[in-house]
Amino acid sequence: MGGARERDRGVPALRRLILAIAALCAVATWAAGPAEAAKLGLAEVRGADGQLLARADTGSFVDRSDAGWTLRIGSASVRPGAVELRDVTMLGGRVWAARVVVPAHGLTGARVEHLVVDGKSRSAKPNTLIPLGRGSYVVVLQEAVIPGLGTGASGVVGLRVAVGDGRQVLVGLARAAAAPPVAHKQSHLPWLTLGVGSGALPSTPEPIVPMATMAEPAGPTGVRAVQIAEQFLGIPYVWGGADPAVGFDCSGLMMYAYAQLGIPLPHFSGYQWYAGKRVAPEDLEPGDLVFFEPGPRGPGHVGMYVGGGEFVQAPHSGDVVRISSLREAAYALTYVGAVRPY
Repeated sequence: MGGARERDRGVPALRRLILAIAALCAVATWAAGPAEAAKLGLAEVRGADGQLLARADTGSFVDRSDAGWTLRIGSASVRPGAVELRDVTMLGGRVWAARVVVPAHGLTGARVEHLVVDGKSRSAKPNTLIPLGRGSYVVVLQEAVIPGLGTGASGVVGLRVAVGDGRQVLVGLARAAAAPPVAHKQSHLPWLTLGVGSGALPSTPEPIVPMATMAEPAGPTGVRAVQIAEQFLGIPYVWGGADPAVGFDCSGLMMYAYAQLGIPLPHFSGYQWYAGKRVAPEDLEPGDLVFFEPGPRGPGHVGMYVGGGEFVQAPHSGDVVRISSLREAAYALTYVGAVRPY
């Protein structure tokens, strides 16, 4: 025992320090693993109220419903800094992707390979909205707040399918690092959620006139966007809604209207705030996006300017798409600014 103590005393102090640091680093690495993994998710199915109905684990996965199966995954894995899923099928085969990769930090490196919707190969560019009919649609590589990854955890959803009954199918979830850079001098505004509030599907939605039967909008881009948005006056507010057969939230209405003109917008107000050039109040034109409710997480609400000091909006849960005035105290006192997204 005495010899062992003497040998220990003979170890140089620097070496003991290095060994101690190495041990601390090993503990720190082990502790950081779960934290990093918590930023990533494979797939979830949520109800109209946001409640988690099913969650995929690594390997294969099948979520079944009364109508068949909602989500099927051939294989899923979490690798360093990213989630990867292969052979992803949703809605009984209507939506299929060979591979979905979502990194832990933003869109760089995120991709959806070989996306097929209703038997047709489709674009997999970020924030692409593809209608599925009957109030259902799919959004590709959508930037949004990710449920289940902590309060305010914003990032990317590889594929999001909104089902007409209010369910949400989320495939490939990863928290992002920061909001996109902006060229103008503006305080940093973190990303926001899909919409404002937590509305549920109305029990008896109003009948919707399909876009195909409506008059084709004409005129400048902004005017055409207004014409489209105003066709949905009276449609109920629905959190996360971006389809007239389901309902709209504030950013979903903007996204849908401009998507009809081939202009993609993300589905949350925080990123729409960066989706074009800033517009001064005296230069507002129809179609400009107007933002309200400043706060530490950025503007909390968005509408579309229609002219004459008025804008069209999907206000909040329990309300419907309607036209309001910028002169109303609730909006005049919370006005943040405007953006022209084209």
